[in-house]
Amino acid sequence: MTRPPTDAFAGWWLFALALVASNLRPVITSVPPLVDQLVSEFGLNATQLGLLTTLPVVCMGLFAPAAALLARRNRESSVLAASVVVIAIGAGLRAFGGTAGLYSGAVLAGIGIAIAGTLLPTLVRARFPDRVGPVTGIYTAALIGGAFLGAGATEPLRLLLDVSPQVMLALWAVPVVMALAAWLFVPRIPRTSARARVTFPWRSKAAWLGTLYMGGQSLLFYAALAWLAATYTSRGHSAAYAGLLLAVFSATEIITALALPALAHRTGDVRPWIALSVGITTIGLALVAVAPEAILGAAAPWTWATLIGLGMGGNLALALLILTQNAPTPQAASAYTGMAFFVGYLLAAVGPVAAGALVDITGGYTVVFGSLAVLGVLTLVIGVAAAHPSFESGGAPDRTRSP
Repeated sequence: MTRPPTDAFAGWWLFALALVASNLRPVITSVPPLVDQLVSEFGLNATQLGLLTTLPVVCMGLFAPAAALLARRNRESSVLAASVVVIAIGAGLRAFGGTAGLYSGAVLAGIGIAIAGTLLPTLVRARFPDRVGPVTGIYTAALIGGAFLGAGATEPLRLLLDVSPQVMLALWAVPVVMALAAWLFVPRIPRTSARARVTFPWRSKAAWLGTLYMGGQSLLFYAALAWLAATYTSRGHSAAYAGLLLAVFSATEIITALALPALAHRTGDVRPWIALSVGITTIGLALVAVAPEAILGAAAPWTWATLIGLGMGGNLALALLILTQNAPTPQAASAYTGMAFFVGYLLAAVGPVAAGALVDITGGYTVVFGSLAVLGVLTLVIGVAAAHPSFESGGAPDRTRSP
């Protein structure tokens, strides 16, 4: 088992980990800003465009369990480095081969993201056993910040560099390579014990509750992300206005992703913070459904987007914290996370499509966001249950704080 890092390189280790985390979403979020350009250059229809963002999310679910199997025979740090290489290759491949390069790059990047994302909680649990909450908040905030950067900087950079959309998508391989270089310079501590056989906790109540919480909050996030902007453009607002709403949604996520795990660590109980974050999310979704531009007038859309963003950031960070804490050992954390990502991201990939079907059936967005609010209530109940001490390792005390 690896030991916690010494003070001499703990800061560098954390910086390198956050840098890796910040590169796990730009490959996905850099696609939507270039939709019009991709349509003009390749003649893609809506379904084909949707695949460019859906394929990585599907791969994030399908290949997440592979992380635990690979880490069984290799160091987690080495497997993480290899997965970052795969992300870089996938991102860079998008500059070549026309649409074939776009789709194969999306798949490769999704595989790398699946493995890297699954290993992050394991590494945090092994390296910072008494600071799991705050460190989870740091790398989750970095992950969300990277997603925000990918969405917000892609088109301005393309115009500044005067490159094609395909080349711009491939340029997101550059920060991935920088993250890889930083990670490779982190000192390695040799393993001192053999690894146990990897067993996915399919029969564990704690694991299933954590998995359902991860799936519920992921579905809420991707469905809201897909249809929040469309809700307001359908009411006569410009695409630029809707884009700014999404920017507010994404930026506010960082606040709670960083703060709530640290507060859970300080108080020793994650349950109130899950109730707060999912509760805020649910209220925001319900307000978009019943009062998209009422109550606060012109300020309403911005306030609702802020509420949803604040809730979503906390939801993801606390879901990762629960998965990390509920695993009986650091090595088991990758199996718990792999199972949760396998189910959760496959659910997340279905969410936007199901919401779109509701739009087609009802002709509007009220039912969509009302349904998401109902799902939010269910997710709150599951999340609080997943964090209950009696579900952790057969009734072990709450491990939000180390013993």
